[in-house]
Amino acid sequence: MLVVSNIDLNQNVPTITPSKFLESAFKGFTLNLTNDYRYLKTAYYVSVYAEILGNPVVPSSKDIIDASRTPILLLKAEKAGIPTLPRITTDKIKEITEALQFPLVVFAVNPFSYDGYKIAKNRSALYRAVKSLGINYKFAVCVQPLIGEIISFKSVFGKCRLDQDLQNVARKVYEVFKIPMCRLHVQLKNSTVYLCGLQPLRREDILDEDLETISEEVSALSKMVNPVG
Repeated sequence: MLVVSNIDLNQNVPTITPSKFLESAFKGFTLNLTNDYRYLKTAYYVSVYAEILGNPVVPSSKDIIDASRTPILLLKAEKAGIPTLPRITTDKIKEITEALQFPLVVFAVNPFSYDGYKIAKNRSALYRAVKSLGINYKFAVCVQPLIGEIISFKSVFGKCRLDQDLQNVARKVYEVFKIPMCRLHVQLKNSTVYLCGLQPLRREDILDEDLETISEEVSALSKMVNPVG
């Protein structure tokens, strides 16, 4: 197993930087480990390149694309039994207000945005959110009703350091999309956790405790891929 990573890892598993990997001809299982899995970012090309080489790779390029598009993320999550909310994907304010009532949560669909979401409590705020997240109305947005408390948290290999309900959602999202590191946005209402969105982590958000979890998971995965004896 080869780990392709832009993060310094403290372990004995063979590791290479993304730039070096994209110049290599490595054959074998590839773990694409980075903080930013947005479509068209370096991590996306790492997975594409691994697939071109014929390597099994986690995450796959398809999983990266699906996880980075909120409507697809929620549709696949819903089919996997993860609770989600009603939503509409459009760039038309009228369509949004006819389908949903305020307050609303607006997520970007375009592949270039790093912002997680914006809350719109009225029509003017909705216009601002759609214009901002849609890059001046060039892209659609994914809009959901705001029905409960919004919680944003890190998921590292499907693990988080919060309560069991949030842990369950993190685990299920990882099982479906195999994104090693991300930030999940959920709404909590009447003890039900609704998945709302997924966002890349910033490098500065990865703490020492996260590196410990990453090292443990990479070590365990290495033993599964390369069993001894």
